[in-house]
Amino acid sequence: MPSSRNSAVGSGDAGGKTAREESSIRVPAMDAMKDDDLSEEDLALKQQLELYVKRAQDPDPSLQAVALQGMSQEIQTAISSMTSVPKPIKFLRHHYGTLKSHYENMPNSDAKKLMADILSVLALTMSTEGERESLKYRLLGSDGDASAVLLLFLAIISNNSQLHVGLF
Repeated sequence: MPSSRNSAVGSGDAGGKTAREESSIRVPAMDAMKDDDLSEEDLALKQQLELYVKRAQDPDPSLQAVALQGMSQEIQTAISSMTSVPKPIKFLRHHYGTLKSHYENMPNSDAKKLMADILSVLALTMSTEGERESLKYRLLGSDGDASAVLLLFLAIISNNSQLHVGLF
């Protein structure tokens, strides 16, 4: 079943877009929501997540680890009481291409596994239909508990139309 995200975000191969282009694609619902429209709490969360994205790409593995753990914690916290698409996922989705691209260049490490865990969650709403990126990154990720990813996946399946409205 085609979705509007497939037309908005092409894969690096099929759509001819680079990861950088993917991460800068404009999505109407989020683009219309300027920082001025966000509550102080949401703006602080958005800025913190953007800092995590920058730090996750830092050459210093200790900074990468802290940033990835912070991103992971924000996602897990949001998923635990989820009634709609968690805000960390809404804010991080614009960085999906950037994070994917950086993942490919990371050396094998615990940080790379944590990045794969984060990408597996983001891929649930961002990957091109049929690419199974969520599964790909989940299998490349840590050996830890996958319950948070499964919870989000089930929420997306059971509430697909509401989540699409919330995302786009």
